[in-house]
Amino acid sequence: MLDTIIVLLSIFGLHFLIKESDGPWGIMAWLRNILIRFQFFGVFFYNLLDCSFCVGCHIGWIMYLIHEKTYHINNFIIWMLAGGTICLFGNAILNKLYQE
Repeated sequence: MLDTIIVLLSIFGLHFLIKESDGPWGIMAWLRNILIRFQFFGVFFYNLLDCSFCVGCHIGWIMYLIHEKTYHINNFIIWMLAGGTICLFGNAILNKLYQE
C-alpha cells in the first residue's frame, strides 16, 4: 500500500516538475523553451505541456516501465490512465488552492 502511494505521489511530483516548475537553476524552464522552439515539433510539445492529463499519461507509462519487473499490456494501460487521472486531479486541486 505504501509503495502505491509513493508511486502515485512521484507521478504527480514529476508532472509538477515538468509542467509547472522552473526547476533548479531554471533548467526545466530552459528545457521547455528549447522543446517549444523546434520548428516541426514545437506545437506538439506546447500542446503536450499545456495538458495535465497528457503529461500524466506519459509519466504514468514511464513510471510503469521503471517500477515493474514484469510487463503486461493491461497494467501498462492502467498505469498510463492512472497517471493521467492523478495529475489531472492534482492540478485541479492546486488551481483551486491558488485561486484568489
